[in-house]
Order: sequence, then C-alpha cells, then structure tokens
Amino acid sequence: MTIYRSASILSGFSLLMSLLFAIAATPVVAVTEAVDKNVSARLNDLSACIDYLDKSGQLIRVKSEVDANLELTGIAKNFEGRKVVLFEKVKGYKYPVLIGLMWNRDILANIFKTPKENLPFRIAHAVTEWQKSPMKTVTVDKGPANEVIKTSGFDLNDLPIPVHALKDGGKYFDNSVVIANNPDTGIPNASIHRIMVTGKDRMTLLLDRGRHLRDYYEKMEKQGKPLHITINNGAGLAAWIVSIIPRNAAPNDKLSIAGHLLGEPLRVMKAQTVNTVALADAQFVIEGEMLPQVREDEGPFGEVAGYYGERAKRWVVKVTAITQRKNPVFHTLLSGKEVYNSVGLTGEANIFMRVSQQVPGVKAVYLSHGGSGFYNAVVQMTKPLEGLQKNAIMATFAAFPPLKMVTVVDEDVNIFSAEDVEWAIATRCDPERGIMFVKDAFGHELNPTTSPQGLTTKIGIDATVPFPRTHKYDRVKFKEVDLRKYKISDK
Repeated sequence: MTIYRSASILSGFSLLMSLLFAIAATPVVAVTEAVDKNVSARLNDLSACIDYLDKSGQLIRVKSEVDANLELTGIAKNFEGRKVVLFEKVKGYKYPVLIGLMWNRDILANIFKTPKENLPFRIAHAVTEWQKSPMKTVTVDKGPANEVIKTSGFDLNDLPIPVHALKDGGKYFDNSVVIANNPDTGIPNASIHRIMVTGKDRMTLLLDRGRHLRDYYEKMEKQGKPLHITINNGAGLAAWIVSIIPRNAAPNDKLSIAGHLLGEPLRVMKAQTVNTVALADAQFVIEGEMLPQVREDEGPFGEVAGYYGERAKRWVVKVTAITQRKNPVFHTLLSGKEVYNSVGLTGEANIFMRVSQQVPGVKAVYLSHGGSGFYNAVVQMTKPLEGLQKNAIMATFAAFPPLKMVTVVDEDVNIFSAEDVEWAIATRCDPERGIMFVKDAFGHELNPTTSPQGLTTKIGIDATVPFPRTHKYDRVKFKEVDLRKYKISDK
C-alpha cells in the first residue's frame, strides 16, 4: 500500500461550493445541440416541464390525500430513481407538491432532449459559452411569479412545505434558489441552501464556509445592515442548475449562464420589498432580510451523506413578502439520488476534462450514488503505460476536492455498475501495490469522518490489469444473439 501525506493539494469546503467547475481553459468534448423552443420552455418553467412529463408518461400522480409531515416524503422514497411524482392533494393545503425531478438521469436527458451521457457536457458547454460572451438576464416588472402579491397578512404555514426525515427539526425548503446582490457590485448571485421554517414570517438557514451568500452577509453584517434576499421555489431546471455552479467557474452573475442553457436570456423580475431580483417564472417567491447579529436554532436535517446535519445557532431570515402564481406547484427534493445526479451533472464533465488533459487514456468518469455523489469517483481508462492509473487517481482528487475515494478501472468495466466495479476491485486490485492513502487531506464537512479541523484520509484504488495486458485477464464472453428471433415463453 502506498501512503501519501498531504494537506495542500486537496481542499474542500461546502456541499455545493466544493464542486470545482473551473473549465475556462478546457475543451468541451461532446457535441451539443441547439436548443429548440419546446426544450427552452420546459427548462425555464416548472409548470411546462410538468406538462411535458405528464404527456410523455414520465409522471406519477398521487391522488390520495397525504400529510406533508413525513408521509409525503415517505411515499416519495418508494419511487426514488423512477418517475417524477406529483402529489395532487396535500392535507390542509391548496397547492400540489412535486418531487423527484432530478432523481432519474434518463428523464433529465429527455427533458434536455440530449443523450444521457451528454448531460454533463451540455452544462459545461453553457458555462464555456457564458465565459466567452455572457447572455445577460432580462429584468421585467411582472411575471407569473408575482401574479399574487402579499406584502402583509402572509404566513409561511400556508405553503405545503414538507417535514422530510424522521429527525428533521422542522419544515424545510431544500432546493429553492436564493438570490442576493453582491454588496460591492450590485450583481445578483444565485445559490441553494437548506432553510428551516420557524414561524409564519421567520426562517433559519445554513451558510456554508466559502460561499457567496455568506461573504455577502458578513459584509453587510459589519455595516449593521440586513442582506436582502429572495427565495425562489419551483425554479426552472436551467436556473436551478446554474445556481449550484460554484464561484471557481462563475465568480459573478451566474444567472446569466441559464440563458446559454435556454437559448434565450433568463427573465428576472423586481422584488416587491427587497433590493434584489426574483425569478420571473418561479412558482413561489419569498422575499426577506437576513438579520445582522442574530442567530437562532436550525436543524437537524437529513443531509446528502445519509446522516443528519446537527442542530446549531444559525442565520435568520425575516420574511417581508410572499408572491406566487395563481395556481402554483410547490417543489421539493429528497436528499438522495436527486442531489447525487445534480452533483454529477456539474462535476463529471469537469473531472473528465481536467484529468484527461493530464493523463492519457481516460475514457469516462462517474460520481457514484453509493458515494453520495460527492465521495467516490470511478474513472475508466485504457492504460497506455503502467503507473498512469495512479496519476489519474491523484489528478481526480485534485479536480474534485470533496472526494474521499477514487477507483480506476479498465475500459471493459461498466463504471455505472457497482457490481462490475466491485468485481474489478476483487479480481484486479493487488492491495499491496494498488491501494494508496492520502492522509491529512481536507475533506467535505458533511462527511461525518471529516475531523473538526476539516481533515480526512483519502483512498485511491487501482483496479486495472497490469500493463502490458495478458490473456490471463480476458473476460469471459458469450455469443450475442437477438432474442426477437426466438419463440420464448415464461409460462
């Protein structure tokens, strides 16, 4: 086993900002298609997306009345990874709830009208186009998201906000796009944070280290002023996806990237009570102020790693207005496959491009669901020389800091099959030479094995056959046949 000690080549900070997507100097290797109007509509407007899913047979409708307190997500868990689910009747509420939009990559590919393998590169292409010539957002006074305006008499408890997991501290917005202006430039920035409802006009939220929103808040707090924000629920996929692209690739104006996914500028609108913008085509918009020098309890919350984020004193939002569509749909997600896929969409293309620039023979990269989307990468390569697989391991760690494990396999191994990867490890990895440790590296703060100082040990696994390859490692194969030519019955 090889042991490396390094706390400098790897760094990782937060759930989303650690998605290192610095692709300005890297080529996009997949073909991207022009965006037609139907695709643009369903990427921009969640209602149009739901209509498409329904008509194309990719939507499940739950018509029975369900409780937003644990029951809704309990039902949804049974459909995770399958079709998208719409709960039509939520007990005590007027509005339906959508869940599962991101948990199936085949469905996402259909929404984008692109091959599944091309999805990460579709997003990477939008970022590179934005870096060359940003498609600025268009600001409007009115949009579907403010068809109904409440600047008084509003109550967050009128919205069907779920309690997701058994030990969660309360109702949570867990996939809404938060928009705030950079205090120095006035340019709006978008990001996603977990936000717990604590009263009819009050919420607490988590601000991870190293993220734009925390930087903005701290600048305003030093001045004794609140930070104005909008919380946009039911955002279109384009706006949602660009909000998770980190500052490494988009230090400002991330919302403009959405235009390159849509094929037209993203529409934003003026807020009613705060000095920032909202998504004109969102389902709900909650306007508010993040209060300076105020901290209140937030958590626990069932997080992406499969454990609960702890309860602690965190940042507070005072709600100043709620606007919405006349017939809105509330949108939520499960902290599972939906998060894993979103991480993959913004991470896999970047890892592939960065690593393949340094190491010849790299074929594909997959951020596995078993690794919570953040912690395990499987790299497929055709090894031209012995030792390059270890170069690929180290380059992958550097390209995606949250990773805790990297496994390199040969081109005959299906990286999307956990069974096939396990087989490669069991039959091709020599533990004495093929396992390497990176000690005292910066880890991901939501992984419970990461120390309070942010350090962890990372592991690389070489599951490739020795070079040059011999017949000893030829896989057993069988004749390919077309079953349509045979009369077969299971009766």
